[in-house]
Formats: sequence, structure tokens, C-alpha cells
Amino acid sequence: MPRDNYLTSAAALVAGIPFRLFARRAFPPPRKILILKPCCLSQVMLATPLLAALSNAYPKAQIDWAVCESARAAVATNPRVSELIDSGRVGLAQGRWQDVSALIARLRQEQYDTCFIPSRSALLSYIAWRAHIPRRVGLDNVGRGFAHTLPVRVPQEPAHEAEHYLKLAAVVGIAEQPPMEFFPRDTDRARTTERLVEELDWLGDRPLVMLHPGGGQNPVRVDLRRQWPMERFALLGNYLARQHGALVLLVGGEMDRERAEAALGLMSVRAFNFAGTLTLGELGALAEIADLYVGNDTGPTHVAAAAGCPTLAIFGPTDPLISRPFVPPERLATVACPPRDPFTWDDCVSVAEVSAAADRLLAARITKNPDSGLEEK
Repeated sequence: MPRDNYLTSAAALVAGIPFRLFARRAFPPPRKILILKPCCLSQVMLATPLLAALSNAYPKAQIDWAVCESARAAVATNPRVSELIDSGRVGLAQGRWQDVSALIARLRQEQYDTCFIPSRSALLSYIAWRAHIPRRVGLDNVGRGFAHTLPVRVPQEPAHEAEHYLKLAAVVGIAEQPPMEFFPRDTDRARTTERLVEELDWLGDRPLVMLHPGGGQNPVRVDLRRQWPMERFALLGNYLARQHGALVLLVGGEMDRERAEAALGLMSVRAFNFAGTLTLGELGALAEIADLYVGNDTGPTHVAAAAGCPTLAIFGPTDPLISRPFVPPERLATVACPPRDPFTWDDCVSVAEVSAAADRLLAARITKNPDSGLEEK
């Protein structure tokens, strides 16, 4: 399967000429919308503000989402989505042309009248066109949106990714900029509460803190540079337990279990490893009641922030200006390394810096929730 690169971009610029000449500018209210955003978890989460804006503007429209299996849980429980379309391996490294053809055939059956494509992808532009979706609104960077009927140029200056996605709504007259959303199931909430009470004997009498020491891995790429050093997570956990009396939980997916266990082994206070034992929905349910979440630039960090947890996101080689969780600033803090090549965590994002940011978020939590179990200093 072709990947989006300079060659495909050049070809897309040429292929886009007839589409630009005969672009449709009229945009009647849609009745059946597809959001074509297959991957990956963080990026799908950053597209949920676009979903909310479209849902609020077109309450009678059906909105479906084409997404890969690994990111499905981000929107599987979102009440704004009518149906999830399995995008298979489209857009992933192991994808093939057979996967593209299968997705096109599936989308043709649905007879969508409008498609929103919050990606800079010539392949996704091609898929929406070949699926015979008449109105195609998407990002266009160096011609990659060649088949869009309403292309949205990506400016050169850096901006948050969610803001780029929301420009797809703005171009059709929707000015709203809602935050990210995540909706755990009631069964997720019940299961999470049961574990906290029965396994940890936690009754809300002390702060609940989630630490996610893993991340940096998804079906498209692996970037372990995003992982703040494990020993620093251990020192942070010690600090939060001693300074705030916090119950510390290490969380993450199955691939994070070993790293979380290693961090736990370095801690000198009692903590618990839930990594690999929580579904994404259960992690979101846990985030709804936790007092603080600290994690790297990874999908679960976006889920925790979207679920309403005060979130401290740690950025190494990535830029928080572009990819931080898109939530109200009062419940988000970021710490980041300055740009450097080659990247290293040396002399960058110290435990003291992260601890101070955590203190500020917990202090704000006290002010807003005086009965949370935290004590004023």
C-alpha cells in the first residue's frame, strides 16, 4: 500500500487539479456523516471535539466513524456515534491494497452524503472519493487532500492538532470548539469501584493518583523516547504517597505491564500495579474519580484528561503545543523538554519539576472539592 510521502504528495498535487477546478462550494445540512480517522488512539481522541461540534450542529444527522481495532475503544461508547466501521489495516504499516478495496466497498454500501477527514492523507482522500461520498471535507497539506470537495489548508505555523481538526467544522459554518470527550460504560464504573473497595480498601478517604509510565507504542510506529525515565516515575510515586498521603496506582496496557512492575519495584512506598488489567473504559472510569493522573504523551493520557481527571502530561521529543490533551486548561498541566537532537532526557524534566506541577493540580483539586479527602496545608 502506498504511504503518504513526498512522491505521493507530488502525485496528489497533480491529481487534485480537476477536483479543485470543479469543487463544490454548496454545503447543505448533511443527513449521514462519516468521520474517516482510522488511527491512532491519541489522534482519534483529539478528533472527538470535531465529533461533538458536528453532533451539536446537526442533531438529526447520523454520524458514523471508520476506525481501526486498536483505537476503537476511544469512541466505541460515545453516544454521538451511531455505528463504527472497521477500517481494518488501512493506514497501518501492514496494510495492503486489498484492505483499501474492502473499505471502499463497505463505505459505498452505506451511501454517506458527507465525509470529514481529519488527516493529512492522500490515501484517505482517495478512499472517500472512490466510496462515492459526494461531499468530502478534509485537511489538505501539499496536495494530500487532492480529492476533497472542500479542502482545508494546513497553515505553516504550529497549532494544536485538535484545532486543525475543528477547522473542518469551521469551514462549514460551525464555530464551536468543544473539548475532548470519553464515555465509560456503567459496567466499567461498577467494576472499577468494586476493585478499589475490595482489593485496595479505598473509600475516598485519601487522594487517588494514577501513574502511567509506559506508552510510545502504537500500530504505526514505536517511539520509546516518549517514556519519561522509569526511576523518575518511582521517585514521583514516593513523593506523592508521602507528601499527600496518596494511594498510587500504576496503569497502562498489557505492553506496559512489565515497565510498570519495574517502576513499582523501585518504589519505597506501597503502591499497586493495575497495568494490563484495565480496559480503556475502566481506565476512563478510574480517571473520573481519581485526583490526579500523570503520564507520558500517549493515548491513555488523553483518555484520562477527557474523562475529567486533573492530568499532568510529560512531553519529551513531542511538542505539547501540538499534541497535548485538548481539555480546559485548569485541569491540565504539561512539562516538556526543550527541542534537542539527538533527544535525551538528561538534565530535562526533573522529578522536582513534575512534583511541583502535581502539587499545583492537587491544590486546585482541594479548592474545588473540599470534601475530596485531601488536607489543606
